[in-house]
Amino acid sequence: MSGLVANESMKIYSRKLTWVLLLLLVAITIGASIMGKINSTNTNAEDWRAETTRLVRQYEERLKITELSPVLRADAENKLKIAKYRLDNNIPAPLSNPWSALLTFSGLVEMVMIFAIVIAADMVAGEYTAGTMKLLLIRPHSRTKILFSKYIAVSLFAFVMLALLVVCGYATNALFYGAGDIHTTDLFLNRQGQIVQQNVLMQVIKMYGLSIFPVMGYVTLAFAVSTILRNSALAVGISLFIMIAGNSMIEATAKMEGLKYLPFANSDISLYIFHLPARPEMTLGFSVSVLLVYIFALTFISWAVFKKRDVSI
Repeated sequence: MSGLVANESMKIYSRKLTWVLLLLLVAITIGASIMGKINSTNTNAEDWRAETTRLVRQYEERLKITELSPVLRADAENKLKIAKYRLDNNIPAPLSNPWSALLTFSGLVEMVMIFAIVIAADMVAGEYTAGTMKLLLIRPHSRTKILFSKYIAVSLFAFVMLALLVVCGYATNALFYGAGDIHTTDLFLNRQGQIVQQNVLMQVIKMYGLSIFPVMGYVTLAFAVSTILRNSALAVGISLFIMIAGNSMIEATAKMEGLKYLPFANSDISLYIFHLPARPEMTLGFSVSVLLVYIFALTFISWAVFKKRDVSI
């Protein structure tokens, strides 16, 4: 099995498209870091209260907007609560550091999802298109091993991209702010909505570590569509459409309870880091469980279809 996985991984990394996607991810991450540096307001010890007071007024003005979506309103309320807590308890925000910067990169996880979808969509369908599937099946390996070696290989590729995002993001921001203190703490809201001081590095590990579940959710979806329809373009198109449409589902979930059982409403782990769940009763464990159910279900469907399909070419 390990030999099959290694062979499939070689196929992934031997493609020019793979390296284009990896370089593009690095470029986007560096660009986001530079923009973060340009837009950062690193206040000193003397004027942090003035800056925090300005933020309080800014959040209060934002909350006066009646058309504000539930998630954006909750975000403004949370930031206002933390800003007031800083002023009342004389706790300045930590100086700019690479760990805090990484927490602002949660949107880049979607780029990892998109790039992983592109590769996953071609893992099985590409073999049919190239006419090499029959050559795979005549080898002394079961269909189950062949299919799962492809799935494991593309899953490892998704892990690599997520790790590359974190490493590149940290390295770039370390050039701007220094290596950063691993003991740096900041104010966050816990599940009960209480303000607590937590280690920033641990929050980074939590956010990116658990983001592998939504990433794997979309990888599995693209892989399943690729296996069932045997068409890479359709697999990419359907997966990206569901991903884009799914982002709007997060807002809709606040109004429709039944939507919380769909994978889309559970695909943004960063919402739990910043205490912005789609619904009050939703927890991190709930979202991970929902995603795992869909991952296992789609994987089983892919296996069942591939195992019984006539692949005579």
